[in-house]
Amino acid sequence: MLQYTSKKTDPKKNITYGNCKKESFAIFSFNPAKDYPLRVEMIGVTYPDKDYFIERKHSDYFVFEYVVSGSGYVSVGGEKFSVGEDCVYVLQPGASHRYGADRKTPYQKIWINFFSGIVADMFAAYGLSSHTVFPNSGCRKYFDELFEIAQTSPDNDECYLQVSEVIFRIIIALAQNVSKNRKASYVANAVKTKLDSSLYRKITIETIASELAISKSQMTREFKRYYGVTPYRYILDRKIAIAKRLLLTTDLKVFEISARLGFSDEYYFSDLFKEKTGVSPLAFRFGK
Repeated sequence: MLQYTSKKTDPKKNITYGNCKKESFAIFSFNPAKDYPLRVEMIGVTYPDKDYFIERKHSDYFVFEYVVSGSGYVSVGGEKFSVGEDCVYVLQPGASHRYGADRKTPYQKIWINFFSGIVADMFAAYGLSSHTVFPNSGCRKYFDELFEIAQTSPDNDECYLQVSEVIFRIIIALAQNVSKNRKASYVANAVKTKLDSSLYRKITIETIASELAISKSQMTREFKRYYGVTPYRYILDRKIAIAKRLLLTTDLKVFEISARLGFSDEYYFSDLFKEKTGVSPLAFRFGK
């Protein structure tokens, strides 16, 4: 296992590190000519350190982290979440983010960074795309397995199938956790249904609240309790996810995608897309 030795910023100024002296990790080798459905970059463990943090302006890969003990925070898309023991947080490719240890009770965590288009599809299929933090996850055993793999065979040719199996089990566990928490709220489910049916047209949160005969604040509170994000964040995240797919799989122009998703202003859509992903729609399409 390797260790970071000091604070640093990567040459492209995309990633800034706090104090990582108490972090150990394995860097995985891979064959660049091989198209892995899931390719591991690193697996590691972070030990308690009040000065620890990592900030990425734009992430190209998934980050799955399990909090063993202590506490910390995660900031994504302008929202900040607290994380604690038995919590999993997932940082998806594209968005900027920052996470770090609480200064009074710094966490210990096990983590994996990996590339995968399949996992992005699974997150969407299981309704997890809008979630960042999963409390009371029960996932310690899976992350222990990942750390054991890192110590025995840090080579994608040898272990990507084994890692894939563990990652898929984590996703199923997170989906079961979310599903259990959702069942109790008629309001949250009704709001989600209305939002999902409005992906290709413009709708306001005020309109939904009026249709359900509840206050906007009550509706937002109930939805966030069960889905982890506000209704406004949920609908924007879904629309951005669709925009990404359309940019990569169709020849539709940016203004056509903007209009199809119910945005009245192409420039607002482009600004929002860049805010959420770190790149413009055209840069995303051409991989710049």
